[in-house]
Amino acid sequence: MAMEVSLTSSRQFDRGLFGAGVALVVISGLAMASAAATLNPAIAYRHWGWSATGIALSLVVARTNYLRWIDAAALLYGLSLGALVLVELAGAVRLGAARWLSIFGLSVQPSELVKLSVVLLLARYFAGQPVPLPARALGVSLALVAAPMLLIFKQPDLGSATIIAAIWAGMAVIAGASRRMLAVLGGSLLALVPVGWHLLKDYQRDRLLVFIDPHADPLGAGYTIIQSIIAVGSGRLWGRGWFAGTQNQLSFLPERHSDFIFSVIGEEWGFLGCAIVVALFGLLFIRAIQLALRTSEPHGRLLIAGICSWLAYQACVNMGMVIGLLPVVGVPLPLVSYGGSSMVTVWVALGLLQSVSRHAAS
Repeated sequence: MAMEVSLTSSRQFDRGLFGAGVALVVISGLAMASAAATLNPAIAYRHWGWSATGIALSLVVARTNYLRWIDAAALLYGLSLGALVLVELAGAVRLGAARWLSIFGLSVQPSELVKLSVVLLLARYFAGQPVPLPARALGVSLALVAAPMLLIFKQPDLGSATIIAAIWAGMAVIAGASRRMLAVLGGSLLALVPVGWHLLKDYQRDRLLVFIDPHADPLGAGYTIIQSIIAVGSGRLWGRGWFAGTQNQLSFLPERHSDFIFSVIGEEWGFLGCAIVVALFGLLFIRAIQLALRTSEPHGRLLIAGICSWLAYQACVNMGMVIGLLPVVGVPLPLVSYGGSSMVTVWVALGLLQSVSRHAAS
């Protein structure tokens, strides 16, 4: 086993962390009922079902010792990587991208599972390295994330690939990577931007271009972001009311149940509703950071860093793209957007945070 930690609970269950997650799910369920009303009402019921499943699994995971998950990191990483390969060979294609596997009639998105397995694997690897982190260890860690990033990028899924990169960066910093090494890597990535541009699909390049001027293609690549900004702006302070958002109910807003659910919240519940969602994410991350500050066990501290980097980056990117501050890259809002794979995986991650709180040594 990685490092032996008592299986007895050393701290109490973090009610603030759990409460913030549940509150986000309740808000998402209400927003989903409205978003799905003119799309497919069954989506809302399935969303509640996945949410309940995720919460139940989170409570189970919280009762296990997180080091057992760390011990299984290599196996989980290998299985999730294999699933990504299967997506390449036999994945279901939706909206021009092959990102899903059909397993016993259920659609599973392996890229969501990869996020968790990468966090676990990097926590195991970095915890065994000296501080400051040597260049060789940094290179090995990059190799570990390069394979899933490339497979996800090929689907194509630029958004999820950048989330893997964000997880690595956050964990590398906590593991003791020097600023100089990170600056060199950052400069190298910037130098490769022209090459990366030519590797993007046409629609991905269009999305980046319309970020600068959505009205350059208002009925094509810029349509979704224009409708999203209209929806959020029309909500003003208090919102138009539940089931009363015109962009939502009249089906002007595409993907309103998934990537653009935050637009529905903005339109129907206004600035106040958006502020509550942001505040709940803030509470969740504050509780996680406080947990990291009082956790001395390296695997647990790195696990927290990876999960925080993942969820904070993904939440900021989603909300940023919805209001036009960031390009549209197609990532869901954690705990809020529709998607069984995402909902269950995020709740398992939150269960691991609870496990660190209960089992890690102070």
